[in-house]
Parts: sequence; structure tokens; C-alpha cells
Amino acid sequence: MRTITTLLSLILTIAAVGCGSGSAALTGPETPRPSVAAIEPGDDSVPDVPLEAPDYVHRIDDLHGWSLLAARPEGAVFARTEVVKFLIDLEDERKVYFTQTARWEIHYDFAREFLHSAERPVESHGAFNVREYRTVDRRFVCGSLVHYLDADTWTFEMLAGDDLAGDRVLRAFEQVREAVYFGEDLRYRSLSDLNDRQIAGVRDRLPIIATDELLGDLRYQPLTQGVTFGYLRIVRGPLDMAAVRRNELLVTADVPPDLPLTMGLVTGTLQAPLAHVGVLSQNRGTPNMALRGAHDDPRFTALDGQLVRLFVGPQDFKVEAARPEDANRFWAAMRPPRPFTPQVDVSESRLLDLCDLNHTSVPVAGAKASQLAEVCNMRPRVRTPGGFVIPFAHYRQHLTRNNLVVGIDQMLVDGAFRDDRPTRDGHLRELRDIIGRLPVDRGLVRQVRRKLRSFGTTRTIFRSSTNAEDLVGFNGAGLYSSVVVDANPTEEDVVNAIREVWASVWTLRGYDERDFYRIDHRQVAMAVLVQPFVSDVIATGVAITANPFTVHRPGVFINVQTAGGSVTDAGASVPEQHLVYTYSATPEPEVLSRSSLTDGQPILNEADVIRLTGTLVAIDQRMRPFYTAPANAVDVEFVVTRSHEVVVVQARPYTVVYPDLNTDR
Repeated sequence: MRTITTLLSLILTIAAVGCGSGSAALTGPETPRPSVAAIEPGDDSVPDVPLEAPDYVHRIDDLHGWSLLAARPEGAVFARTEVVKFLIDLEDERKVYFTQTARWEIHYDFAREFLHSAERPVESHGAFNVREYRTVDRRFVCGSLVHYLDADTWTFEMLAGDDLAGDRVLRAFEQVREAVYFGEDLRYRSLSDLNDRQIAGVRDRLPIIATDELLGDLRYQPLTQGVTFGYLRIVRGPLDMAAVRRNELLVTADVPPDLPLTMGLVTGTLQAPLAHVGVLSQNRGTPNMALRGAHDDPRFTALDGQLVRLFVGPQDFKVEAARPEDANRFWAAMRPPRPFTPQVDVSESRLLDLCDLNHTSVPVAGAKASQLAEVCNMRPRVRTPGGFVIPFAHYRQHLTRNNLVVGIDQMLVDGAFRDDRPTRDGHLRELRDIIGRLPVDRGLVRQVRRKLRSFGTTRTIFRSSTNAEDLVGFNGAGLYSSVVVDANPTEEDVVNAIREVWASVWTLRGYDERDFYRIDHRQVAMAVLVQPFVSDVIATGVAITANPFTVHRPGVFINVQTAGGSVTDAGASVPEQHLVYTYSATPEPEVLSRSSLTDGQPILNEADVIRLTGTLVAIDQRMRPFYTAPANAVDVEFVVTRSHEVVVVQARPYTVVYPDLNTDR
């Protein structure tokens, strides 16, 4: 193969592809998703309801009695849990009802079926939710008993938004404790700041366990559920990205900062759910789980190097040897059935103010800039860093002016490049080096430097914004580069930053991922989103505008970390996590964890979380109409300033895959 360097004398003008409009601009490759079942056929991790199980009992006297009632819900926030819901009827001698919870998942359904009468009617579902969780004059005390199997801990839990007074919580706890065989081991777990405030006066009389204590004993964490096939490879030490093959299932000791396209990931430490590897796995539909010590677990070490089938379920997992014919059929079904050609419009060469763009600007400015522009234009105002965009035209001109296009075309069809990954890696490195050395149009550099003066004395970030990322069906998180330069950058600083972002189109991981999704590399274009760095940041965060655990309780899921840490590249650190339910007029925040970097102290207070939730709901309402299926949420990255103002830095489509209980695989 002739190298790219020998082809620099060849010139090719690239024709622009016609632009689309509306949601088409944000629609990526058609990505089939293997069906996700909540219950693995032949697996008893989520057992059937026993035929002899009663609908309710008034006491639980032994393990058998518990087993007849307990559910292992597919929408549980924490895996390996068993739940029995209870109601105390305050109008009928405080009778306690422990319900068959797989059969009666909702307090209201049970109350309506068994406790409704003409003398004591049970209202509508909406009225029940208000009266029984948020008023003093209630008929029932409703809660859950949870057995955390990994910690062998039993907890008494109220709804996160339940405002029952502390003395009444204590009385209910004591009554339930006397009615169960594990009463001496029962602990109260608060789910929210509201729960904490309500029990403040009785804390010294309640045996309490903090959520972070439970997390310390948690062993299994399903992040993307489903089935996959791959050659199991146990990685000891840092992950060599270039050595990863797409048909591998990786088992790593730690959480890698990035993840090339692969068939699945198992980490030996717990993960930040919205880290890059989690977002990539979710959008690819490739199973992702954590199991403490997985790299030394005999269930995996016994299969190292072999072709396996992995099932990641809501409560447990299963890994076993697989047949090549099953794996080949599965892999073929994962790829899009048709090629995808990104939209490109090189007719616009002006530097474009971010807030002058909108979601239809993808063919000119890329998906990242176009979607952030929509946030910038929201009313009431949602703060963004602002900035401006160097459109696709300048990237394309850089290639054509320096005679690179024909060389790229020939490289892309070369057999050795396509079939041999080390060869491909070498040629892509060479191409990036060439793009990074060739001169940038001086007129463009002068325009950029003039624009930068309006930023004042702050650092600047040059961010990638392509037509092959942040799309429905193709997330591309972490595929391309961003570059931070100091305040008052020199001409050389600006040139180097622009070239580095442009060159990142041709990373090995970017090429491989696009290739799997049948994206036409020749039509991938890079714009540069230039923004002032947000100062006085106390926290960074990622949120999705959906409840990732269950479709039945709408909400938003927030991960946040101190400014010295990271959510997207969390490593072994645990972020602060909030699940805020949004199905009622008043948001209900539930605290899932505090940051491991703050000694248990909150990063966001409850008022911060409520305000952020309002912003996320507004962004969802703004952006979702622009997305096609299967996207059902928005992935939002943000920072929080010292004045507790939220600044949104990215918004893109996100797909939550909920378990399908009707799937027969």
C-alpha cells in the first residue's frame, strides 16, 4: 500500500451531501438491539411466585414464610435484594399486612383489592398516593422490608417522599420488628433528606444503617442488562486499548477510563453508572456489570480465553461456554443492516455563534454544538458556556488544500488496513501526525483569535463536534478529542488545538466504532466548538432524564462528583447519586450514594437537586421531540459553580433499555 505521505500530491474536491432537517439531522445508524429479558430462561435468580403463596400474612415467623412473600424486583436500584412490602391499617386496630410482593407490587393495588369497603373505601390511585404518603391524616403506613443478600442486612424503608413524622415512623418500625423473625437484625434506612429530617428527633431510638454501609458490601452491580457472546479475556493491569478486539468480552480488575468497541465488560470494582464506559455500553446495547474480584472469580477464570455467553440480569448473572454458531448469529444481528452516511454541508465558512444554531445545524456544525445550541436558546434561560463554532468547511478545506483526500480514500479500501489492526493503527497514527503538522489557514486563525478576546482572561476549551457522535443510535462518547489552552493563547496554541481536534477524527477507537456501525468514514467531518472554561466550579456531573431502573416510576438520574474528581472517568471513586421521581407534582429525591471523596458530606443539597431536576425536565421536553426511536431520554453533562448555578455543557440522545418480561429467548 502506498502511504498517505506519498499521496499528498493528489487532490480531490469532496462534494457536499444534501442537508436534512428536523429529527433526521440527529438520527444515526439503524442499530438493532438484541432483546433484553429481565428473567433468564432456566435461571432462578428471579423466582416464580410459589403457587401456595398467600396474598398476605400478619406475621413472618421464619425464612420459609419470608420466601413465600418476597419479590426480587427487576427494577431494583440495588441488585441481589429481596423485598416484602407492608401496610399498617391505622383504622383497623393497626393491623399489619405483609404482602405477596411479586403479585402485589404496589401498595395501592393491594389496598384496593383487600382493604376497600363501603365503610372504609380506598380512594383513586392519585388520591391514595397523596393521602397515604404525604399527609398527617392517613389511613395507612406504607413501607418495604428489604433483605440485602450480599450484606445479609434487613432494612425497614419508607418512600423517599413520605413525610410521616418521626414518632410515627418509630412506632411503625417497632410494630413491624415485633412481627418478623429477624426483628433484632432490622435496621432503618433513610432514602432521602426528607426521611432524615422526619426522624431527627428519634434517631437515638432507631437502629439506623446508612446507604453507604450497604454499598460497601454490595458485590454485584448490573449496569447494562442483556445477553452477549464473546471470547472472554481477563485483563490484569492497564487495558491496552489498541489490543482490544471487538469479539472479546473483557474482565478487568479496575474500571477502564475508556472502552473500545467490545462485546461486553465485567469490572472487578463497582462503577460510576454514568461514566464513559457505562454510557458507551448502554448506547451500544452491550452488557456491562461489576462483580467485586471478578478477575479472580473462578466462574470467569475457568473460562479465560474461551467463547462464552454472558447473561447480565437485574438480580444476578450467568456465564457459560458457548457455541460458535450461536455467537456468529448473535454478532451478525448486532450490526446495522444498512450503511449510514453522515450529513455534510460545507457551504458555510463563517465562525458561528453557538446560540445562533439549532438542532438542524448538524450538517454544518456537528451534533454536539447543535444540541447545546438548543439548550442555549431555552426559555426560561438555562446557562451554557456559550462560545462559537468553526464549521465543517474548514476541516474539509484543511484536507483538500493539503491534498489528503485521495490518500485517505485509498487507505480506507486497502486490504491490509482493513484486515490487520496493528497496520490500521499505524496508518491512522501517521494520518493524525500529518493533519497535526500541516499549516492551518492563517485567515481562520486570525478570526479565531479575534473571537477569543471576548472570552477575557480565562482558559479556553476546543471541543470536538462531529456528524458521527451524539446521534440517536450512535453515541460516540469519548471517541474524539478536546483541548484546553491557557488564557491569552498564542497563535501557535490556537493552531495546535484546532489541528489536534481535527486529527482526532482518525483515532483507532473512532474508526473501529464507526466501522462496526457501517458509518461512511469519508463523510465524517469535524467542527470545533470553542468555549470559555467555566470558572469557580465545585462539582461536575452527568444526568439522564429517565429512571434507568424501571419504566414504571418516571424520574431523572443524577451522578455528581467534586471538582477534583470525575463522573465520566470515575475509576474506583463512587459519585454522589440521586434518583429523583418526577411522576407527581412535587419531585421526590432519593439519595443512592454520597461521594467517596467527601467523607459522606453532600455535594448538592436538596434545594440544588430539586432545581437541577427542573432544569433536566425542561431539557427533556425541549430535546426529546427532535429524537427518533429508540432514544427515550437525554444525557446531560453539567458543572455546578460556587454560587450553586448549573451550567450545561452537553446534551445528547440516550436510550434506556428496560427489561422485557415477555421475551422468550
